[in-house]
Amino acid sequence: MNLWKSICFTLLFLPLGLWSVPPVEKTPTVSSPGNSVRLHGRVVEPATTIPSIPSFRVEETIKSYRGIDTWNYLAFPAIVPLGDNQILLSYKRGKNHVADAGARLEIIRFDLESGLQTQNPIQLGGPDEIMQMGEWIRFPNGNLGTYIDAMKIDEQGKHYRIGLRRSISRNNGESFGALERVGLIDGVEYGYLFDSAIVGKRLYALIMTFEYLAGGRRSVDVLYTDDNGENWHFIRNLSEEFGNIRINESSLFPYEDGFLVTTRGYDDMQRLHRVDLEFRTIQQTNITEKTPSISAYIGRPRLFTYEGEYFLIGRNWRAPNRELPMELALIRFDPENLEVERLYVLDNEKRGMVTDGYYPCPILMDTYDGTLLNVFDYRGILGNAPDIIRLQFDSSEFID
Repeated sequence: MNLWKSICFTLLFLPLGLWSVPPVEKTPTVSSPGNSVRLHGRVVEPATTIPSIPSFRVEETIKSYRGIDTWNYLAFPAIVPLGDNQILLSYKRGKNHVADAGARLEIIRFDLESGLQTQNPIQLGGPDEIMQMGEWIRFPNGNLGTYIDAMKIDEQGKHYRIGLRRSISRNNGESFGALERVGLIDGVEYGYLFDSAIVGKRLYALIMTFEYLAGGRRSVDVLYTDDNGENWHFIRNLSEEFGNIRINESSLFPYEDGFLVTTRGYDDMQRLHRVDLEFRTIQQTNITEKTPSISAYIGRPRLFTYEGEYFLIGRNWRAPNRELPMELALIRFDPENLEVERLYVLDNEKRGMVTDGYYPCPILMDTYDGTLLNVFDYRGILGNAPDIIRLQFDSSEFID
């Protein structure tokens, strides 16, 4: 089967590594980072180990709130590759985390090698609407779509979803068509698209609906399209399939004859699931319960692979009851038994007052000196509005 999937829609054709690592019980014991063990010829980090910190790290600010009086809340980045080391980077430009009517989705073209913006910003939105977060889809025919979590504010000042909006580019991001409502899909209106993947010529997507939208339920569903987004079809309600759990932000990645899926639960738990092509459960595990350095859910999780290893990246609270500030975590796991092998802290290892942040979007960039893991994210400190940032790491540090 020809598998196609993106790291934030980056094309990767990489070998699959199949490893078997025994599960580790969750205990409060902490050991030193040097206590790794070798199982089946493979170095495995005990779950009780203090998380690793990469030695190579470069940070730069792409867009800053500083010097802007209004519309300076910059958050929720998403990226899609364009070729020639260029990407489109979208993010919210608003006033607050939420409930800021008039907030727009801003899109820039960015050169990974030079670190420069190479096209004037494009903005999508309306005066009384909130463009909360866009998610990219690259369709098999080459078209690009940004699918936006769109909101309004009611008379009581509370935000609510108005149904998924989208804008399509047919010239690789140089321009975009008008915003349009996606509308009903098999009688259901959806509000928030999380991730997508292509197998053959079929594109699958994880999309969330809400109880006050048409369909009357809150769930994360799997949909597919065979005609580049013109028509969508329902496959399965994952909230039901995974045990009637209430879930939100999710990610998927093709694996063997099915997919890997990760879900953020409203019960503060993060889970990994292995499913078949119809998204029926083969295996699942609760990594929050099993991993001492994960005390709650992983915020805005994304899955990707590199050199046969599988990774989950997102916001993590390492200590119970959020006694430590939020961190950006990279989690390597075994795709067969879904056990965590190692956890890395990519940002805020010094426990600074990060008060808002971490919806990471990773992409791998080849250089003369090797492959760099680039992570585009947002981060606010000491209650200030957040910046859009890029972090770079030596990808070899995450491979044994």
